[in-house]
Amino acid sequence: MVAARPGRGGYNGRVSVRSWVGTVTCLGALAAGCHSSPAAPEKPPAVTIRPIHVDSVEVLLQGPPAAHVQGVIGDGCTRISGVVQERGGRTIDITILAERPTDAVCIQIARLYDETLPLPGDFPPGAYVLRVNGVERAFTVS
Repeated sequence: MVAARPGRGGYNGRVSVRSWVGTVTCLGALAAGCHSSPAAPEKPPAVTIRPIHVDSVEVLLQGPPAAHVQGVIGDGCTRISGVVQERGGRTIDITILAERPTDAVCIQIARLYDETLPLPGDFPPGAYVLRVNGVERAFTVS
């Protein structure tokens, strides 16, 4: 084994103050990182829910009554969030809802809606009214 001699570039058994300060600083940073509190949970992004734009409603009477609905859901970030059907006597109300992140920047290509929705309940002969997001169609079951 070769021992280094003082003054000739080898280890002389001394540690400089600069080395100690650097070591203590690094250890302090590591210790602070180990004891830091966990990050607060992120809030879910704000979401806007609204009815979709309906272009056309056609009542289908072949078989059980149904509604063929066409419209525009929204942009590339918008998706269907639910379809709510309510019936009061001879009136059927359908609300088709869409949701999108409120502050999202999305591709501006219209997403289209084209679905056939079965209508709830029994339909004895008579006149009925169907409303889908404000678009109203009267129909008669014979």
